[in-house]
Amino acid sequence: MRRCTIPAIFFACISSFSGVAFAATPQTFLTLNSQPGDYIGQGVTQTFTPSDGTFFVSNRSDTVSISFNTATYSQFWYLDFGTATTAKFGYGEYDGAQRTAFRSPTRPGIDVSGDGRGCNADTGRFLVSDFALNTDGAIGRFAIDFEQHCEGATPALYGSFRYNSAVPAIPRLAVASTYTLKGNAGTSDALVTLSLCLPSTTIVQVAYATVDGSAIQGTDYVSTTGTATFQPGITSQTITIPVIGDFLARGNKTFKVKLSAASGAPIGASSANVLIRDPNVVLTALAMSSQPGDYVGQGLQYLITLSDGTFTPSNSGNVVSFFINNGDDWWTYFAGPTAARLGRGDYENAQRYPFQPVGTPGLSVYGDGRGCNTLTGNFQVQQAGYNSSSVLQSFSANFEQHCEGFVPALFGWLRYKTKLQQFSVTDAVISGSSALFTVTLSPSNATSLSVNFATADGTAMAGTDYVSTSQTVIFSPGMTQQTVTVPLLNPGINSKTFYGDLSAPVGAAVWIGRGSATF
Repeated sequence: MRRCTIPAIFFACISSFSGVAFAATPQTFLTLNSQPGDYIGQGVTQTFTPSDGTFFVSNRSDTVSISFNTATYSQFWYLDFGTATTAKFGYGEYDGAQRTAFRSPTRPGIDVSGDGRGCNADTGRFLVSDFALNTDGAIGRFAIDFEQHCEGATPALYGSFRYNSAVPAIPRLAVASTYTLKGNAGTSDALVTLSLCLPSTTIVQVAYATVDGSAIQGTDYVSTTGTATFQPGITSQTITIPVIGDFLARGNKTFKVKLSAASGAPIGASSANVLIRDPNVVLTALAMSSQPGDYVGQGLQYLITLSDGTFTPSNSGNVVSFFINNGDDWWTYFAGPTAARLGRGDYENAQRYPFQPVGTPGLSVYGDGRGCNTLTGNFQVQQAGYNSSSVLQSFSANFEQHCEGFVPALFGWLRYKTKLQQFSVTDAVISGSSALFTVTLSPSNATSLSVNFATADGTAMAGTDYVSTSQTVIFSPGMTQQTVTVPLLNPGINSKTFYGDLSAPVGAAVWIGRGSATF
């Protein structure tokens, strides 16, 4: 084992090993480069080879597991990497990873632990540069570089694992597939992460450009090109691509982001898809707005789509339920007051399912380890479609839940293969000394609905760069669009950004809750 005692000489360690890594003969090794403050690696850099102990590699269709231990188990490490459970493991960049065993089925997984230390929650990314199976299905070659943040903390554990692979352990550029939300007017931000699989000691640059897929530039998104620069030690950059909004039901579309003309590091994954989710078509989603003091929602706003997790419906008798797995796990239960199959209607004075009295509607929404002992509330079923075997085919319900009978509420909108009425906010249009945000409602409503708007600091600060603004945006019957004006202070001097946020919706869900203003 080669061991460096401080991260600053990580590259010296790699250099001493790089002659083997670059050799034509495939190699097997594990390198761990832990930043100060990283709990798992304890701020130390280590490299292990077969001369130091035993490696074991196993795989399922969506997961690769690696273990290493010395002969006396004085040191031992476990690594688990996973793709979305519907995808087979293979080449490419995987961003937005969660802890493997508890990840959303739609997300990649990462979990590196060892020497008795592990994370309760992980975030990170990894790049697979070499992957091949033997005829018996076992892994024949494998090359992966990764970045893990334990408990979401800033210090990182970087690492490289090679198994019978000649791919060198060097920084490589990559872009990963992601998704974004379409608004109903103006533009909204698609955020795409460009990354280096390992830190570099020198400046790295790469050009990027959007390419049409089913999404067409000028109609669905704004064509975007540029150059991303990675300063030494920086491993990720976020680029922003404007997505064009309208009230039309165009359907979900995709475009690509491609990398080229790299300097300072080779490209490991050169292109990725960006999915645009359209809110004006039939969809599946859970949106929730939790008031301050609500125990289950913790005063936060939630939007879970099919890009974030899976929705598993179940119905029996007068009960419709959903299990929503986005890595946190949410359950929703709706029960009618009689034995009749749950159908359209307003269900008032609901109590906690399955403990509600006979003749009383049942309701229970809980998740992320939080639930109510008792609750009161109501729900409205707008659509409940069943097939000839009485199996649920579509469902639409709005609900209001009060945990333990307290005043703060959890409001929610559950849609399963139905349409969602929603609020969105656009990026601001700069006009002279004002930033103009557009707030939309789609579709319009027969009665008044409302949502709160408030500015939030970014690089631009309230009172110095812009005037802090908050108001309730009211949509009268038939109205679909409103403008919020934010005064700017000293516009045009430096490029700065602040945000306009939506909260506390009344009558409809929040789809895009943040717009940006750059001036």
